[in-house]
Amino acid sequence: MVKHIGETGVESALEVVEYGAGKPVIAVTAGVHGDEVTGVYTARRLIGELEKQPPIKGTVRVLPVVNPTAMRCLARRSPFDGADMNRIFPGNTSGSLSERVAAAVWTQTEGADAIIDLHCCSQHLLPYILAVHEEFDFAREHARRITMPVVIRSEGTPGQLFTEACRRRGQAACIIELPSAASEGGVNKPASDLCFNALLDFLRSHGMLEGEVKGREPSFYGGLTDVNAPRAGLWTPVREAGAFVSAGDVLGTLDDEPVPAPEEALLMAVRPLCYVFEGRLEVATYAVRAYCE
Repeated sequence: MVKHIGETGVESALEVVEYGAGKPVIAVTAGVHGDEVTGVYTARRLIGELEKQPPIKGTVRVLPVVNPTAMRCLARRSPFDGADMNRIFPGNTSGSLSERVAAAVWTQTEGADAIIDLHCCSQHLLPYILAVHEEFDFAREHARRITMPVVIRSEGTPGQLFTEACRRRGQAACIIELPSAASEGGVNKPASDLCFNALLDFLRSHGMLEGEVKGREPSFYGGLTDVNAPRAGLWTPVREAGAFVSAGDVLGTLDDEPVPAPEEALLMAVRPLCYVFEGRLEVATYAVRAYCE
């Protein structure tokens, strides 16, 4: 199904692909931000798999490109109104083009038992699930079914599809953040592979696809925190993303001066060898284990 949404002089086409029937209903969305194409690619892969292997029970609804006008420009926002769609849910049927599309997406996901929204993060970050897992038990249990290594606590920014779905409708919802590729319009294939397999596991966990869950439950962490270099200079990393560090461990050096880890944590990102300057001194990003486990 393709739903055409327009305001004066402009139009957007919202593609909705559905497989199966009945409960549970799982909605997968991608392309809310038009430059986050690894999520779009992964959603398309899921559609291809469901063409070959439809659900044995329940319904899977996939919206592979929520913001096609932004994707055409490989931009975060639509060129017609400049709105960040992931800050305006549940949308407005009488608003700008992005607000109307958001309202249509809100309607398409209304009856879902669970929502997974695919996004992209920095190319240096590890992939992760973003959830309000300390705010809602059902959000934590939802994330627990997704077999990716890490769940990060969301700060709960209003206007995002998953936060509004959790708060307004009591729906289990989360984001999966996939590291972007280095090139414009590029797909991070290893990140897509990880996410694609996790989506299949998620459907298996609900009895919607045949077979056993193959991956492991994720570990839960707090929010992401940056480590900043003390000043401008040449950053040389020592540790890599994915490493566990203790307080005082050397993460890298700034002009041969050690930059220590502030606390025991999982390194989610480490910038490669580079010069850093005032205004962008972050050299690493970490997360600490969450109390909810």
